Order: sequence, then structure tokens, then C-alpha cells
Amino acid sequence: MSERPNAVFGGLLAIAAGLALALGGALAALGLAGFAALAATIVGALTACIFFLAELDRIPLSALLLVTLALASTAGCLRTLWAYRRERRLLATLPLTATLDPFLAKVAHASDVRLSVTPARRPAAFCFGLFRPRVVITSGLIERLSLNEQAAVVWHEAEHARNREPLRCLLARLAANTFFWIPLLRGLLDRFLLVKEIVADRRAVAHTDTAALAGALYEVASGPPLASVGAGDLAAARIDRLFTAQRALPPLFRPWQLMASAGGVVALALVLMFPAQIDLSEQTHLQAMLMSTSLHGLPGMVVGLALNAAMLAAVTLVWRRLRRRRSS
Repeated sequence: MSERPNAVFGGLLAIAAGLALALGGALAALGLAGFAALAATIVGALTACIFFLAELDRIPLSALLLVTLALASTAGCLRTLWAYRRERRLLATLPLTATLDPFLAKVAHASDVRLSVTPARRPAAFCFGLFRPRVVITSGLIERLSLNEQAAVVWHEAEHARNREPLRCLLARLAANTFFWIPLLRGLLDRFLLVKEIVADRRAVAHTDTAALAGALYEVASGPPLASVGAGDLAAARIDRLFTAQRALPPLFRPWQLMASAGGVVALALVLMFPAQIDLSEQTHLQAMLMSTSLHGLPGMVVGLALNAAMLAAVTLVWRRLRRRRSS
């Protein structure tokens, strides 16, 4: 089962759907107004405002856990969607032309895939497009590959396009990143990303040969992928399996993932066993505090967020400079 992409993908989405239903039901019991008040209080506490920190003692533990998990999941989902948007904007800038090479055109026709070429010097091949996937090969890669190696790349990417892998990868990443507090989903995502490549490799080898695919992998493995589904992804593990068919895959889960996931399940079980409730008097108090014009209301939250953002920007700047020095 762990080597079947559809089974791993289905299990990943099923677990994520169950978590979404559990959180959604608990949030429905809390109510929209109660969630908004508690969410603003938790965000205010993250700004290190002493008044918001003090208010956390007045919030039931189950309510605190529920809203914290919901906010964290929303942030993980939005971050994944933002990364995908940036990726799409990058791909939109690439000049794409239909291949004029007779050999590549013949292979594309045989594999029933839309094939384009982009005049980039970096050797790469990838598949993108959620509902009508297309395959792109850079001219830099074409120049480095023999005809048989070019065919292996096209057949590999055609398998991704046939299975709509860009869409499936986006859904899988959304599931794992939204509920990142259940690291088992990350293990399933990593396994899905690997086994889908192994399946595509098998199709490429069936239409060409092992040496052709290995040569193509060698050329594209050194550069970073340009899209969510690239020919060079997870090249090391794929090459091992390519030459040793019975080689075991890496462990599906790591010990820390099991322990951290158990903690996430316990937290969610606590929320479901003790439904989050907040009485009307407490909700009125929280709303009055949030709308206050003094430094312990929204103004204090804004100031705290600004200070935290400035500190994060400073740390990020220092970290980037250190990386540049090490690379030079």
C-alpha cells in the first residue's frame, strides 16, 4: 500500500477531511462571535501585550486549544496557497513555444501530452497545470540529452500529466500543511511525492530503457525544480530503486512524527470531549476589551504586531547575510 500513489493520496486526504470535520464541528458549537473574540485575544497575546496575556487565564482550556488549532491550520493553508500563487506567477513569465523538433513531437504525440519548450539554460523538465496539465522542457536540457534520454523525460512527465499530478500535489500539500500539527500527514506527503515519481519512472523505462532515464536524471537532479512536479525531484531515492528494484524505501514515519502526532490527536480529543464554551458575560467582556481605544485594546495589539514584525524582519536580514557569507 505504501508504494501505491493512489492509496497514499487517498489516505492523506481522508485523514485531513476527518480533521477538518472535527474542527469544523467544534467551531460550530463555539459560534462565530465566540470564535472571533477568542481569536483576537490569542492574536493579541502573541503580540506580547500584557493585558491580552492576562486574559488567557479567563479562557477555558478547550476553547483555547480549539481556536489555537483553527488559527494555526488556517495559517498553514494560506501559506501553501500563497506559495502556489507565487509559483504560478513565476511559470507565467516563462516563454513557451510548441516543440518544433520532429522527434520530440513524435514522442509527445505517442504519449498524448501537450509538450512545450522554454529557452532556459537550466536543465529542467516539469509538468504544470491543474486541470489541463502540460509538459515543459528547457532548451538547456534538450541540448544535453540524447534522443533516447529525451524520450524518457517526455514519457515520465506524460505519466504525471495523465494522472493530473500538479492538482494532486497541491491538494496533498494543502492537507499536510493545513494540519501540520499532525506530522504523520507530512510522512504520507513525502511518501506520495516519492512513489508517484517511481511510478512515472516505470512508465518511462517501459517505453525506453533504464540507461536513458538514469542519464536524464543525472542531468536534471543538480538544479532546483521549477514547479511542483519536476523530473529531478527525489532523484537519489529514485536512482537507487531504478538499479535495485527490490531496494526498500525510506521508513514511512519517523519516531518524532509519531510522538508529535499523538500530542496533536490528544489535543483534538480534548476539544471534542469537552466542547469549547464561553458564557455571554465573558464574551461581552472580551469584546469590550478589544474595542477599547486604550493601549490594552486594538491599539496595543497593533503596536505589538508592529514590534514583532520588525524583530522578525531584523532576524531574517541577519540570517540571509550569514547565508551569503557562508556561500561565498
